[in-house]
Amino acid sequence: MRAVVELRHASWFAGDNAAETLDFLRRHRLPYVCVDMPQGYRSSVPPVLAATADLAMVRFHGHSTRWDSRDIYQRFGYRYSERELAEWAPKLRGLAEEAAETHVLLNNCYRDYAQTNAETLKAMLSS
Repeated sequence: MRAVVELRHASWFAGDNAAETLDFLRRHRLPYVCVDMPQGYRSSVPPVLAATADLAMVRFHGHSTRWDSRDIYQRFGYRYSERELAEWAPKLRGLAEEAAETHVLLNNCYRDYAQTNAETLKAMLSS
């Protein structure tokens, strides 16, 4: 199994830490998992897009206002709008140009939100 790195504290990208963090990952060829998630929490990481290895990854958590809930349906119950996904499509294309392989994961696991959003995003990236 291949290791990837998903950071869960904003301090990794505060000030000069951003360059140091990404440089470390690049030097060690460790894939960084870019995230889209609610901001303003201790675990919040800004949506920094960077390929640090031959594998690029993006994980969409949604923007639930209940991110601090222990209930996964409240925490991840967020359906991205078409506008939000349309804003991400060119960013994902750009990231894909920096890596040999790019994976996009949707972790908004409530009802069919992840599947529906994945289909919409796939159609946007295919056109």
